[in-house]
Amino acid sequence: MNADELSRRALDAAIARHVFDLEVEERTNKRTQERDCVCREPGQQWLVVSYYSSSLAASIKVDVELQKRGWKRIRPQGRETGAVRVILEHADGRTVEGFGPVNEAVCRAGLKAVQP
Repeated sequence: MNADELSRRALDAAIARHVFDLEVEERTNKRTQERDCVCREPGQQWLVVSYYSSSLAASIKVDVELQKRGWKRIRPQGRETGAVRVILEHADGRTVEGFGPVNEAVCRAGLKAVQP
């Protein structure tokens, strides 16, 4: 998985799977007939995957989860309305970064942070 190549719903699904450790499936929406992703904690009901890469509220959840894992955002570069470089630093000194619109950049950096 290359976090820099993911966008939109594929990026959202990867966040659900790798950051939040949710079970994720691709399904066809019965009403719209479009492909989308659903997720759940084991044994729970299926829900539509949150829009982490396009919603400020959902991307904040990604930030919070990463903070729980020892990551913090440093040296934001760029503008909040355009493409930015988000840099995350772990308590042990490792760094990762993501680039793009701010919510996507947070998600891309977050995926890199949780990769082994």
